[in-house]
Amino acid sequence: MTIDRRTVLAGLAGALATPAIHGANAQGAWPNRPIRMIVPFPPGGSTDVLSRVIGEHLGKELGQTVVIENRPGSAGNVGVNAIAKADPDGYTIGVSTIGPLSAHIELYRTLPFNPLTDFTYLADIYEIPNVLVVNLQNPSNTVQEFIAWVKAKGEGKASYGTPGLGTTAHLSTEFLSRRVGMQPLHVPYRTGSVAVQDLIAGRIDFMFDNLPTIIGQIQGKAIKPIAVSTAKRWPGLPDVPTMIEGGVPDFDVTSWSGMIAPKGVPAPIVERLVAAHIKVGQDPAFVKRFEELGALATMKGPDVLQARMAREIPRWAEVVRAAGAKVD
Repeated sequence: MTIDRRTVLAGLAGALATPAIHGANAQGAWPNRPIRMIVPFPPGGSTDVLSRVIGEHLGKELGQTVVIENRPGSAGNVGVNAIAKADPDGYTIGVSTIGPLSAHIELYRTLPFNPLTDFTYLADIYEIPNVLVVNLQNPSNTVQEFIAWVKAKGEGKASYGTPGLGTTAHLSTEFLSRRVGMQPLHVPYRTGSVAVQDLIAGRIDFMFDNLPTIIGQIQGKAIKPIAVSTAKRWPGLPDVPTMIEGGVPDFDVTSWSGMIAPKGVPAPIVERLVAAHIKVGQDPAFVKRFEELGALATMKGPDVLQARMAREIPRWAEVVRAAGAKVD
């Protein structure tokens, strides 16, 4: 899908101008059966793990079981497309990561959905950092030592793993590579958890990945963290510097996700779903569980998610163009 700048800005303006939903009392019988939550990545990764925690708490709040359905493929596009094509009856919701809601507009030549027009936006749900990690055999301990090590190996000699093209792990590495002039070899995997096992075994040399996927290996000292991708140090890794501290200016990549539903969900149901997400986010036990998993629970309303999209779409378009990345 090719979307020009005017279309993006017009779509965002329309989304942000959508009035808030107030006073919907006609709740009817909804929900009177389980709610399906589509997760666009395989079981075991950070999106899956965090989504299951959200689903458990949402189910308690709504009085119905939330059933997780994993629909992986195309860096989240397959699952997000399934959300777009579902019946807008309130019984299908789903998680979209930063890719399908922002970066993929520029990265993919065609998309089967329009992130600006094909969804009901429910909540901004969480943020997570990416962490640059290496295996224990790597001599690097700082960002500058790591960059020098990759360059010294030569073009295509240092390899990095990602959960796939178009993920923030991939784009973070592309961004760094273009900034500092290194040329590593990309090895895409089906999941980040498989990639990290190959990192530990020495079959790849480094990777950026979401903290929840690798927090256990970092804590267990099976891999070595070099830097976090966020502008400020992450509370769960207070001793790990940022890429900016490591000498890469303006390197600020936060992975984020939103809860969405098909376009056209009735307003009273949308109001209940939005309120349920916000209430779940006020539960200290829920917030603590996310912190333990290496994530920050935001759980804010659709206006926050849409404002985030408004910032991130042009930002990632610039990064993708600078990297020369394009996926058919």
